[in-house]
This record gives sequence, C-alpha cells and structure tokens, in this order.
Amino acid sequence: MSTKVELPSVFYQQTCAMMNGIFPSKPKFTELDYPSLDGKVVIITGASSGVGYEAAKLLLGVTNAKVYIFARNKAKIENAIKRLQLEIAQEFNKKTINVDYVLVDFSDLNTIKTASQDFLSKESRLDIIIHNAGIMTPPAGSKSKQGYELQLGTNNLGPHLLQKYLDPIFIATSQKNKPGESRIIYTSATAHFAAPLGGVHYADPNYYNTKATPFTIYGQSKAFNILSAKQWTKAHPEATNVVCASLCPGFLKTELQRHLKGFEAFMINRLLHEPRNGAYTELFAALSPELTRAKTGAYIESFGKFGKERADLQDPAAAEKSWNFLNQEVAKYYEP
Repeated sequence: MSTKVELPSVFYQQTCAMMNGIFPSKPKFTELDYPSLDGKVVIITGASSGVGYEAAKLLLGVTNAKVYIFARNKAKIENAIKRLQLEIAQEFNKKTINVDYVLVDFSDLNTIKTASQDFLSKESRLDIIIHNAGIMTPPAGSKSKQGYELQLGTNNLGPHLLQKYLDPIFIATSQKNKPGESRIIYTSATAHFAAPLGGVHYADPNYYNTKATPFTIYGQSKAFNILSAKQWTKAHPEATNVVCASLCPGFLKTELQRHLKGFEAFMINRLLHEPRNGAYTELFAALSPELTRAKTGAYIESFGKFGKERADLQDPAAAEKSWNFLNQEVAKYYEP
C-alpha cells in the first residue's frame, strides 16, 4: 500500500538557508583560535576524504589531540594518513602527527561492535566525536547490509549504534573534563529542509512503498542528525558536561556529489566551496567556547555561526520520537 509524504511549507526559511550556503560569511573561528587539546582523543568518522579529512588535518596540524579516523576502506585510510603527514609537514611545519584509524562500515550494523571494541582496546578516554561520515542520494533502491534504505542505514542507524557503544567511555571522560569540553557533533545539511513534516516519514521510513524525491529521502537522514543532537543530552542526564550540536558544513566540493549527474551536477558544482571551509564549520561546533551547555542541541551554519534548523524540528517531541525509533531499530545489534 502506497503512503504519501507530508511536506511542510518552509519556502522563506529554506531560501535564507540556501542563500547562506551559496554566499556564506567568512570563518571567524579558525586554527588560530583552537585550544591545545593536550591529552584529548577525538574521533572523526569518514575522515579519509572531504570535510572530515580537512578537519583531521587542522586538528593534527595545530593541536595536540590524538585523532582517530573511522572509515571502511583500509587502503584509502592509509593513503589519507600518508597525505596528512606530508601536507601537515608542509603547511604547519609539524613532522609527527598522532593519528590512528578504526575500520567500520556504517552501512553494515554488524561491523559496529567490532569497531568500538577495536577503539576501546587502544584508548581509555574519548573527548570529542564528530559524526561526519555520510552518503547523499545514492541510486534509487540502494539498501544497507541489513536491508534499510541506504541513507537511513549509513547516515543514522550506523552512527547511532556506534555512539551507543562509545557512550560509556565518552561519559566517563566527560565527568573528568570541564563543562563543554566533551562534545558530540552530528553533520546534517541544509537538505534537512526537504525532509517530511516532523523530520521522518514514520509510515514508511525506508520508502519501500512511498514515492519521494531523492532530496526528500536524503533530507530525512539529515533531519535525524539534527534531532539526535537535540536528544542525546536529554537521554543522558548524568552527562552534565557534554555539549551536542548539529551542523550544515556548507555547500562544498566533496565526494558526496558523486551520484549527481548531468546538468544538476554541473550547476551544483559551480556553487560549491572548498572542503577546508566545511572543516571550519565542524571545528567551530567541536571547539568554540561560544557553544556552551546552555546551547546544547544548537544548529551551526557555514562557516561557523549559529543558525536555525527547520521550525518543526525544534519540537522536543520530534527529537524524542526519532530517538526512540533509532533505539528500536539498532536494539538487536547492541550487545553491551
């Protein structure tokens, strides 16, 4: 039985967000402003390329944090680390970097526990996690290993399960940190404006029997990211030092556009900015003192400023409902 997607009317707010993406303000919180992060451990998912790679480069180049890259392709990660060593030596005159990696495939929930165990076998703390990995508008009908719509599986269920496995070490670390030093960052996108009303099409979240545009389906996965950032601290009241945020890194030239074709790809690529700018957005969310506990759940725009997510996604009930859905879907894969 076919279901219909209910879409909100958000023309003005969406237009403003699009204009900000095309003509963003210059980043004001950059590598000159980052704290030293002595002894801190940071995870960046999907950091073997694109925005995540640039964020890793900035952290490794100007701070003393240990950075973990979580990604699925070992050869690509190892090549990325070689590039990081070379580029950081050239740009920051730093000869050694503290970087490691963990293999994980977010489209396969069976890999998440092993990845978390790998990390936990190496580290006794976790200070910041940037959920950067994601895909956009894959071919219609693409599914995850477990049969979920591929963006739902990769952009939402995989990261949610990983966070559940890492919550104990993350929360324990946060209790030793100063307020606001421990952060969880979810990478969303302006495309969340295309999501169904309330963020999620619960009648058919995998769009098995629902006709929708590719950007509506992608937008749903990005709405989930916003709602997760709002609900994590509410779901973990004991973690009083933790700050969460979601963000649109900006309209950037990355591998996310690899599935776009023809005139659409031509036009979008003419409007895009360099990935380094998106790293400034992510690291504003991860490090800026402007983001305090009082602002947890905030939405950050390019290239590092507070923005506004779609109005219906500001409803606490929407965040709680999406959180419960994610918990329910990953429950069978969670074995603490």
